[in-house]
Amino acid sequence: MKSEWKVTCNVIDEKRLYGVYRLLDVDEVDHSGNREMHGGYEYSSREAAQALARLLNTKGAKG
Repeated sequence: MKSEWKVTCNVIDEKRLYGVYRLLDVDEVDHSGNREMHGGYEYSSREAAQALARLLNTKGAKG
């Protein structure tokens, strides 16, 4: 079972960038092979990424 969409952060070229992801299997450990990204690390603010995660969760988006 997949999880809800969440926000992740990564430092790239000394800048914090945010992305939206969900776990492919909630019963497994959180690691890169168990994540589905919605796009990439595209957002410079957590708020923007969180807004997308909320929208995807509200719509029940399949990604």
